Amino acid sequence: MMTMKIALMMNLLLFPMTVAAGPLISFKNDVYPILQNYCASCHSPNGIGYEKSGFSVRNYASVMKGTKYGAVVVSGSSLTSNLIWLIGHHADASIAMPKTCTQESKDSHVCLQASKSAHWLPKPEVRLIEDWVNQGAKDN
Repeated sequence: MMTMKIALMMNLLLFPMTVAAGPLISFKNDVYPILQNYCASCHSPNGIGYEKSGFSVRNYASVMKGTKYGAVVVSGSSLTSNLIWLIGHHADASIAMPKTCTQESKDSHVCLQASKSAHWLPKPEVRLIEDWVNQGAKDN
């Protein structure tokens, strides 16, 4: 009976470690390339997304700075990080990201919503960024 109690206590103590365990997501090696591939064309200085929101994916510091309206990443909480809401298309469709911009729409400062299959981040990439945020959104 005592052995069973000890085994149960060990399981309870070790369970949180197994939930938190998993591959450590690197901003430099994992997240940054995704942001560059899907977001940098609009969210870099002189890009339309940057002009509208002030959000840049140029580097870790600019991502963590967020927009002119505030932070988009809440370290440790993908549920309260606006970045995840936007790239995961949980927000209103008018602000969901990424969007696609044609030269014509850039000139008029209007971005057109991308077709889901062509330009939205694939779910594995969204999950990877979610995991990075939940792991503390570290500069690694």
